[in-house]
Amino acid sequence: MVRGDIVANMQRDNEMTAYDREGGCSPRAIFFDVDGTLVSHRTKRVPPSTVAALAELRRRGCKVFVATGRSMPEFAYLPLQELTFDGYVLVGGQEARDAEGNVIFADPIVGDDLDVLLEEFRACRRPILFYESVRMYANFVNDHVRKVEEEVSTPVPPIDEPRADLPVLKAIIYEDDSREDDFMARLPGCKATRWHRGAYDVVPAAGGKVAGIQALLDHFGIAREQTMAFGDGENDADMLCFVRTGVAMGNCDDEARAAADIVCGDIDEDGLARALADFGLIGSLG
Repeated sequence: MVRGDIVANMQRDNEMTAYDREGGCSPRAIFFDVDGTLVSHRTKRVPPSTVAALAELRRRGCKVFVATGRSMPEFAYLPLQELTFDGYVLVGGQEARDAEGNVIFADPIVGDDLDVLLEEFRACRRPILFYESVRMYANFVNDHVRKVEEEVSTPVPPIDEPRADLPVLKAIIYEDDSREDDFMARLPGCKATRWHRGAYDVVPAAGGKVAGIQALLDHFGIAREQTMAFGDGENDADMLCFVRTGVAMGNCDDEARAAADIVCGDIDEDGLARALADFGLIGSLG
């Protein structure tokens, strides 16, 4: 039975009980965003109910994947040590790794788009952060960058220079949306997804979390129809549309809400674990 704190999207308002009705169709893989989905911006940690829920999913044979805009090196300081993942969609979908950290997919920015980003990076007209597989660095840091990173519990990035032998997987542009359209018009082979009112990702037009998810599904031999995802931001919208059942957190933004099949409770109200329990994928929280 659906709990009162779970609101079904009008398009598929019976999806929460579908797994019980269609025996044997429970998801084999669930993808979880990190910031605002696994990690609370308020408490700066993973709710204990989420830790227990993900462990139970894996005990029941469901693969648990992370799908985040962050890179593998950032996991060193994220409060995720209590969680075990079967694979990783990283850098906003531009890289995928297996449980051991082996890269199985990468889709860097190339060609004229990369040339424009490199020129803009070196001109220092706006703060830009480059993500590589093993490095992340900015052209310069100002108060705006510090504020954005503080709000997502992330250290201020170091200053460094690009290297020709290390592909750029993603760029972050630190500015509000008033200049976004003009800048993106110079990058016809890329697209923007905003994850903060003061910053947005730039990735290849065919990129995004769905690209990394598909790479992991192919790697593990899992069908799209056997998937579920949880997210809260604009950069999760494509993922929530792609999987069989997309669940937006109660603390989500409008884009994630519109893309999702289901909206569950807030991260700080055990929303993720309660949703999994209501789907019958874990035991009742009591």
